[in-house]
Amino acid sequence: MKKFRLNTLLINPPQTYYRYSTVFSKYFPTGLSYVAALLDKEGFHVEVLDTLISQFEIKKGEKNTVTYGMSFNNIKNEIIKRRPDIVGIAGPFTAQAENALRISRIVKDIDPNIITVFGGPDVSVRAKEIMANSESIDFAVIGEGEYTMLELVDKLDRKNFEEIGNILGLAYRKDNRICINPPRPFIRKLDDLPLPAYHLLEMDAYLNTNDEHLYIQRFGRNLRELPIITSRGCPYNCCFCSIHLHMGKKLRIHSASQVLSHISHITQEYNVNHIHFEDDNLTLNKKRFETILDGIVEKGLEFTWDTPNGVRADHLGEDILKKMKRSGCVHFSIAPESGEQRVLNNVIDKRLNLDKVVDVARQAKVVGLPLHAFFVFGFPGETIQDMKKTLNFADTLMEKYDVSPGFCVATPLYGTRLQRECEEKGYLLSALTPKVLSESTQGKGVIKTADFGPEDIKILYDQAYQRRSQRLIYKKNQRIVKSLSKYGIVGKLAAVMWISPAFSFIRKLKPRVCLILKNTFIQIVGKKEIIS
Repeated sequence: MKKFRLNTLLINPPQTYYRYSTVFSKYFPTGLSYVAALLDKEGFHVEVLDTLISQFEIKKGEKNTVTYGMSFNNIKNEIIKRRPDIVGIAGPFTAQAENALRISRIVKDIDPNIITVFGGPDVSVRAKEIMANSESIDFAVIGEGEYTMLELVDKLDRKNFEEIGNILGLAYRKDNRICINPPRPFIRKLDDLPLPAYHLLEMDAYLNTNDEHLYIQRFGRNLRELPIITSRGCPYNCCFCSIHLHMGKKLRIHSASQVLSHISHITQEYNVNHIHFEDDNLTLNKKRFETILDGIVEKGLEFTWDTPNGVRADHLGEDILKKMKRSGCVHFSIAPESGEQRVLNNVIDKRLNLDKVVDVARQAKVVGLPLHAFFVFGFPGETIQDMKKTLNFADTLMEKYDVSPGFCVATPLYGTRLQRECEEKGYLLSALTPKVLSESTQGKGVIKTADFGPEDIKILYDQAYQRRSQRLIYKKNQRIVKSLSKYGIVGKLAAVMWISPAFSFIRKLKPRVCLILKNTFIQIVGKKEIIS
């Protein structure tokens, strides 16, 4: 039974993508769901409106923009219908800040007395700037949001307005000034938090295997999949990363028993059969990680999983990789970032030995675990030759160990050392607008130094993906030829046809058509195996 007066509505805003943005993907709003869970646990009335799920639309705009999510007119109608006293708006990405700000203006147009609260990584690093440019924001939560939001809602509900200035991790307005309170200490005991508020969200929509926009570019497509985060914080110091500003440098963990309980809950209550572990440092505490892996096997928890955000290569070994596979891992990622050790040590400050990356790639192939590697280039202090070494290193991993590489362009996110260096040395070609930040990671660089410019970066970026595409096609054809060759003379003839330029049209057919052809072939030769 709810015992308080104020109603809180938490909103995940629509997203706008530009010509050179990455591919749009729907996702489960983990941050909002934790905030909602704590408010709900403490007796407050709270609702969640995920505009990327409810009344989903795709609308093309000017200058090659596309906006995904509920229309702003429908968002207005939902707010009017739900009649909230407080509206919390998530801002997970700087590139999507304008849509979040637009919602805050809609709220104030409906009723100036509705309280608006901004939260998320973006406002955590530039609260004063965002609030100064938008009078429609009353409060901003800086850093982890759960307890700051809880304390704010509690004081507003009790009308203890004079105590607002004592809430750690909060920015607010007073006497035409923007005040920022001291930071809130990071949550030490993550197990004290309730599980995400799955019961307040449209779970069937997040688990809809027919939704083509759910978790695009991730391994577990067409599965009932959800992300979970088992730890927070990162003790490393990569120049381009902003996670420290939102989650801190000290690693804080959920206990292995809590993680296993969380997994049991979502696999049993929601029939989840694939999990994305979205930690920044899932393997850093090796003892805990192995305890989780052992517990999955011992408890008979049946699901597959991956690590889309990557894990540290220097915290892996063949024994752990075997345990990962045994517990359901079907794909994992690492982040070498560069193929030049000097860049890793002196430019990025990654503190990772490339020899260890090669070791893990070799071990993953032996164990039979597909591996993806993230690379970033275009850093000040990097040369064209350094970047070419990165491409060559990625080629070597792909050629020898079947590692699938992914490439991004260095982007000076707000609050990072990379941003400060670029601004201090005049490397930025334009202001860091949402459009610039959205497009820059995908080949349209915004940094120019004496060693390179955006044109150089675009050439290397396109080369990287052309080489990857060619290699993946070659590997795929090798697998198909090997499979076909098992079917005697007829199979070998089919293999020759598959790789022959004269029959290239077959390789260009849609996957569904190819599957029909494969199954037809199998029936003809009297075999039951499916060619993958």
